[in-house]
Amino acid sequence: MAKVTKDKNDKIARIILHIFLTVAVFLMFIMLKNIITPIYGNINSIHWISVDAKLLNASIQTTTTSRSSSNTTVYTYHGPQITYQYDFEGANCIGRRVWWVEGTDNGPLEQLAYKFKSYYKADKHIRVFINPDNPCEAVADRSVHWSKLTTSVVMLLVLLLFGGGIMYLLLKMRKK
Repeated sequence: MAKVTKDKNDKIARIILHIFLTVAVFLMFIMLKNIITPIYGNINSIHWISVDAKLLNASIQTTTTSRSSSNTTVYTYHGPQITYQYDFEGANCIGRRVWWVEGTDNGPLEQLAYKFKSYYKADKHIRVFINPDNPCEAVADRSVHWSKLTTSVVMLLVLLLFGGGIMYLLLKMRKK
């Protein structure tokens, strides 16, 4: 009787570990995507052409979150939202892409948001990078913001350690 209960508990534990492993793999995929996309975008756009663009609109997106159970600590993040217009080889295009990954932070994207807002108020043009093969594909900031990527890298490492621990437990349980 005790062996049947132990086998049943081991089966339940394996199912729970498989569910956690599946979630960890999914989250690792998302983190990898957030790390690879800006790096790939920057490398892919090395030969893109820089042109002047007129800012049609510039606003600051604000995200507010709380990270405590009592909701007493509130964090506010800012990011740019822009619309720009440019001409390239007879094509008149309107773009909205600021960076390779949409989002907000309290670092480089916040600074970029305030910069674009001041340029819009002063009616200044901005430089955008356009894909010569697809002129209506453009990005305003093609740099890699390492400070933003650091968070994703740390979270990915934590998930890898978590997933590795689950794999170890599954293998250990299988040997029994």
